[in-house]
Amino acid sequence: MKICRGRLGALVFAVLVFLLPAAPLPAQDPAPGQEGFLVVDPRLQDREVLHLNTIGTYSAGFVLQSYGYIGVLADVLSQGVYTRDMVLSMLNETITYLNNAGAQLQRYGSPEVNMAPGDLTFLNKIRGIIGDLVSEAEALSDLAGDSETDVEKREADLARFHAARNKAWSGIKTTLRVE
Repeated sequence: MKICRGRLGALVFAVLVFLLPAAPLPAQDPAPGQEGFLVVDPRLQDREVLHLNTIGTYSAGFVLQSYGYIGVLADVLSQGVYTRDMVLSMLNETITYLNNAGAQLQRYGSPEVNMAPGDLTFLNKIRGIIGDLVSEAEALSDLAGDSETDVEKREADLARFHAARNKAWSGIKTTLRVE
């Protein structure tokens, strides 16, 4: 059972992970069709701009790395590299980190923060991707816990995994403009 794409996908992911954090996020209103990136309100103080750019950069890296990590866990599970218990433990930790990061980003949506609409849109898209990654990790966790003899349940969990993975990648591609 092949769960993720092969070595080329891993190579592309590695290149993205190392190059993306170095790319600055735009500091002006986005052009039409480019609304997915963090937009910095020019009225903000330099420190606030630095914080917003840092949050945006780390958020982008976090979802990319989480996507890759879940894919690696799927591959090692399918190849029997790690025990099911080890994969389940790693997935549970990943789900916890993803949920914690999503909850932290949600705090920026409160009225007290007074975030520029473009910035809030970007962070909400990242939160959506995080939710998709949680769904993906939960489906893989269910698959890892399935009995080898319950083929119907395994196939349903595998289909859920692929659907969530495709949705997460679509969100990443659109929001971060990854090709």
